[in-house]
Amino acid sequence: MNMKMKKIAKEGFFLFLLYSLFTLCLFMSADRIERLDQVGDDFRNTNQSVSINFSK
Repeated sequence: MNMKMKKIAKEGFFLFLLYSLFTLCLFMSADRIERLDQVGDDFRNTNQSVSINFSK
């Protein structure tokens, strides 16, 4: 019985971490979208992201 409870607790903790990571990513993307909506159409002067061009 004790081993079964430990296994359930480990699975629950893993699912909680997965849910927390997913929720954090959603909040970060929502904040980014909100900031871009406030800026307007001028993305070149305010964009803080990094892009890499792999084509030659």
